[in-house]
Amino acid sequence: MKKVIQSIYAKDRLNRAKKLCCNFWGVDPELVFTKTRDGNVMNAKHSIRYMLSLDKTLTLADVGGLTNCDHSNVLHSKKTFCDLADTSIDYAAMNRVILVDDINNKQDILRTTVSDIILSDSTPLHQVDLICELVKRS
Repeated sequence: MKKVIQSIYAKDRLNRAKKLCCNFWGVDPELVFTKTRDGNVMNAKHSIRYMLSLDKTLTLADVGGLTNCDHSNVLHSKKTFCDLADTSIDYAAMNRVILVDDINNKQDILRTTVSDIILSDSTPLHQVDLICELVKRS
């Protein structure tokens, strides 16, 4: 497997996903990407890969590089998570937690971007145009 240097953004997303998923499944974050096949560790691993795959800025290869696997393992984890979210109460709850976190993250990014636009040296009319474009893309 080719080793790819990951961005600060990608590492931050991984840490956020590890914290959220490992807390939910009761797994030590240091053990989640070891070779163990313990049920809760596997649940946390699938959940982390699924959560990272929802991020449109990360490719499957990026997610694989972050989680010590390749893109096919990421696809398998994503499919497994989606299948189990339909049949397992625990996975359905984890899915809700992930989706709420995703919405909160998007809102934080939007707030930061709007703040940056408002605090910029642009004219007020240009600031309004930039904010309108931002809202259209969101």
